[in-house]
Amino acid sequence: MISQFTPPSAKGTNLRVHWWQSIRWRFALVSMLIALLATVLLAVIVIAAINYYYGVDLRQRLTNIADNTAQSIGVGYAQNGTLTTAVNSVLPSTPSQNAQNSDFLLLILNMNRPPRLIYPRYGNANAGPGFTGLLLAIADPSVQKGDFAKISRAVMDARRYGNTTVVEIGTSVPGTTPRLSIVQPIFDGGQTGARVVGVLIVMPRSVADNTVPPFLKTIRIAILIVSAIIAVLAALVAILFSRTITRPLAKLTNAAHTIGTGDYSARVTTNSQSELGELAITFNEMATRLEKDVDELRKQEFWRRELIMNITHDLATPLTAIAGLGESLVDGVNQNHEDFEATGRIIVRETLRLRRLVQDLHLMAKVEAGAMQPQPKVLRLAAVVDEALAVLAPEFERANVEPCNNVAFDLPPAWADPDMLMRVFSNLCDNALRHTPGGGTVDIEARQQGKMLEVAVTDSGKGIPPEALARVFDRFYRVDSSRQIRTGGSGLGLTIVRAIVEAHGGTIRAENAPQGGARIIFSIPIAEEAPVWSYTTTPIRQL
Repeated sequence: MISQFTPPSAKGTNLRVHWWQSIRWRFALVSMLIALLATVLLAVIVIAAINYYYGVDLRQRLTNIADNTAQSIGVGYAQNGTLTTAVNSVLPSTPSQNAQNSDFLLLILNMNRPPRLIYPRYGNANAGPGFTGLLLAIADPSVQKGDFAKISRAVMDARRYGNTTVVEIGTSVPGTTPRLSIVQPIFDGGQTGARVVGVLIVMPRSVADNTVPPFLKTIRIAILIVSAIIAVLAALVAILFSRTITRPLAKLTNAAHTIGTGDYSARVTTNSQSELGELAITFNEMATRLEKDVDELRKQEFWRRELIMNITHDLATPLTAIAGLGESLVDGVNQNHEDFEATGRIIVRETLRLRRLVQDLHLMAKVEAGAMQPQPKVLRLAAVVDEALAVLAPEFERANVEPCNNVAFDLPPAWADPDMLMRVFSNLCDNALRHTPGGGTVDIEARQQGKMLEVAVTDSGKGIPPEALARVFDRFYRVDSSRQIRTGGSGLGLTIVRAIVEAHGGTIRAENAPQGGARIIFSIPIAEEAPVWSYTTTPIRQL
């Protein structure tokens, strides 16, 4: 069983985040604050604009009413000869019916010294500028002494010079409701430049009552209601929008915590098409790569332990034999020349076995480091097979197994490294020889498949168990789990064969022959189709 690779514990690293510290609520609050400020600013600008245009319109209306009323009274004065009669003929006789427009208040002063208020009627009290200011003060407590002076100067200018003056009552603040009144001279006959016979003061009733005009009041209430609705909608939109941003972040955080506990299968699912979606995809790719790396680490740990166990086993047997035989020589157990020769042959065989194991390990190290560089040449495959079988002929004779070279000499030449190809045939034949009983055969065949030569090495043994076919090329893997010497080598032979074949651009596979026995099939390039560059091995793919 593969050992479990356990990461450092993530216990105690999770920080509890309060709601006011979370990005979601901070983003929502900031968005709401910005929306509220923008709404308030917009409302102030709209109210200021309405006040401005209302003031312009009010000024124009006051001017029109004052001009029309003063002209009508002036014409009536020319016809009747008295200001009171002219005023009564133009304006209602009661204060409650004052003015042509019920939204405006009209005051008329005569030219006496001091001037008297003749409309509306308040008895015979002296109605000079002070009294006019007193009337305004009664109607509007916000009128200050400075306003009295402005009204007094306006009345004097109208009496002396016939000037029309627009007076602003109270303190003027930008954005507030304009409070305007107009002082208009009344000319004899209504002709400008004639004798001044009276003074007309016109002001809105809202100014006299110190109230906001109904129109402006309605507009302000509507703006406040709309602003409140916009603020509430902005708050809802901010919360929902912040959720679309923070939800992927929350998923990423949860997935990161899950990975931190050692579960590397955690993934993030999101439909976001923004940078957050890209971040989620990148996180998933990172998690996938991390999961593969951790699995690879677990496999490497397993292979490391298996390597140590296998090398220990493979080294222990020959070393034990050499040590035992060496002790027998020292103790003088061997009494004759034949015994010495037999002991020497065993020591040499075990020493060669150790040397072969060291060479296999060295070659495997070169393969994994990508340092094996084939030097391909044009080769006749049949000749290479003959040479390999000639080297192994004593082994075949000792095992009573017949090697058969069925490779045709008319095949196209191969493009391969001679020494490495010899190592391939040597390892495959040695492996087949170990699993072939006496009287059996080892057949080597080849055929052309497109731009490659496909070579098959088949023995007449029991074959490979189906569950072992996918692992026969793994490092140190042996079908015989007991790793007996007579049934197998170090477990590196087929791994080296696969590395050499793949370094030449070929493929290799294992199968069971229909007539029985195991068959190893590999391919190498044909010389005519071989590339002009040299091949370089890459590290063996870890399965």
